[in-house]
Amino acid sequence: MDIICASICYRGYADDEVAATLQYAPKIGYRAMEIHGPLIWSVDAVHAFDVEAMKKSIEKSGMRCAGLYPPGWGGNNNTDVEARAAAIAKCVDIAEKLNATHLTTSGAQRRTESGALDRVIACVREVLARIPTDSEIKLTLEPHHGNVLEQPIDFQQVLDAIPDERVGVCIDTGHFHTSGVDTLAAIRQFGSRIYAVHLKDHIGSVSVGIGRGELNLQQIITTLQEVDYQGDLTLELEVEDPKNLPRYTEEAYFYLSGMLGLRLYQ
Repeated sequence: MDIICASICYRGYADDEVAATLQYAPKIGYRAMEIHGPLIWSVDAVHAFDVEAMKKSIEKSGMRCAGLYPPGWGGNNNTDVEARAAAIAKCVDIAEKLNATHLTTSGAQRRTESGALDRVIACVREVLARIPTDSEIKLTLEPHHGNVLEQPIDFQQVLDAIPDERVGVCIDTGHFHTSGVDTLAAIRQFGSRIYAVHLKDHIGSVSVGIGRGELNLQQIITTLQEVDYQGDLTLELEVEDPKNLPRYTEEAYFYLSGMLGLRLYQ
């Protein structure tokens, strides 16, 4: 496992979180990043995304792009589902051009919306229909507290409806914790269909710096290793004191590198 620095780690600290990630993260030692944030998370933003300029920026930083955070799965109605599916399919093409491996996003609606999970399933099916059958980009579904994708049963229903192995689950330790989900049980349940991990630390529902919260991150990592998880760990920081994000991002690199037994790169 390696440690990926998501651009959300600089959200609220810098006006352009992606540019800040490319500037600061490699100086700490991170070798991989993910593009989250305004550049990619809406339908309009996806279609305006300048992939060649981004590719040059990433190459200049010396990092690699591991993944993208596209618009959410599903939508308010059939028209919205189609628009989101088209944008996510375009993100697959962007990911391939950036040599990324996966897309990760949650649902477009809250779980209280009638038919929301059915529209998630319809959206995933439409994306699969729009992308090449030999695409190796993994499509992962992420939990968010209160979202249509929140509980293990939500993900199981999607996977049961869509057996295509390009579709899998992202384990988000913070959102699972907030929603009262047994993260270790979820890891064991989804096993080989886990294609991404968003690693956070929390105190209750509040995101804090890695190692500052109540999550047993070592146990989570050990359980991922037990199910032979083949991916990396994406650091996400959604803290309430963004002025401290550079320090938290650096702390997390050394904390997690030690936990994983990784050689430090600086």
